Amino acid sequence: MKKTFTILALFFALFAIVGCAGVSALETTTTYATTIPDTNTTIPETTLTSIADGDKVYVYSDYDDLVQQIYEDVYADIYDSVYADVSGMLTQDLYEAIYTQVTQNLNEILTSEQIGVYIEDLQKQIYDVADIVSTSVVGVSTYQGTTGTALGSGVVYYYDSLNDVYYLITNEHVVNGGDNFKVVFEDGQEVVATLLGVDADIDIAILSFSGSDAGREITVSVLGNSDSLETATIVIAAGNPQGYDFYGSMTMGIVAGVNRDVDGNGVVGYIQHDASINAGNSGGPLYNLDGEVVGINVAKFASTDIEGMGFAIPINLVKQVISSIAPNTLE
Repeated sequence: MKKTFTILALFFALFAIVGCAGVSALETTTTYATTIPDTNTTIPETTLTSIADGDKVYVYSDYDDLVQQIYEDVYADIYDSVYADVSGMLTQDLYEAIYTQVTQNLNEILTSEQIGVYIEDLQKQIYDVADIVSTSVVGVSTYQGTTGTALGSGVVYYYDSLNDVYYLITNEHVVNGGDNFKVVFEDGQEVVATLLGVDADIDIAILSFSGSDAGREITVSVLGNSDSLETATIVIAAGNPQGYDFYGSMTMGIVAGVNRDVDGNGVVGYIQHDASINAGNSGGPLYNLDGEVVGINVAKFASTDIEGMGFAIPINLVKQVISSIAPNTLE
């Protein structure tokens, strides 16, 4: 390191010389007039000053130019020296000490309130989705005459304010075989629903019901973009598993895969997820943490050998069905 301090001393000495009102025994002034051969153009005269340090001569045009040259020489000279000295100090014990300190700092962060803030943010998002579910996800009951034949779930996705009419999505297999339908709310109230159309291949049905008949606050769920879903995205399933005794249940999981060909016919590329769903969840929405519907739950694999394999129809495919049945409800 002696060489380093010697160079730095030279650096500061040169600054002192340059700063002494331009008076120095080392300083000389030379004037150059440069012309380009075979032309009549003359480059303006430039005054250059030189300063010597042993065998090193600095030729500079102004104070900043000299400083830059000295800086570059000093930096290049001391970098290798300092790097070599520091590298020599990095013993195995020092490496282990650094590793121990980094590990300790990480553990302190993990046990600090900072992580709690992240958890609180996630919890807030889940609560926000729950608020949507409570006033947007409904029950759908199918009747043949006066005989109930099926029940499932549905999600309200559009409101026609001019006519006070709500529109909802459910599965085709929930309404299949019925001739009249009811929308069921958490308190047991039922309102008549009108079946607008179905797509049996994709297993989607669209119904509508009167807002004045419902007489309550109803939230319209935003339809998201299922093409943006990636494996490990957190999702929330909502619906009525095993019937209305468990009305408005919510379960959370992650996307396990996308574009799954469950039926083997290639018509639907299902979203596979591990949020718990059961009979009665059919037609219910699959939300992301932004409260957007990214899929409509339709089926699950269940056996002694299989657990946590639920499937949802991508909402972008559902939008195509809506565009053919009720195109005026897509904003």
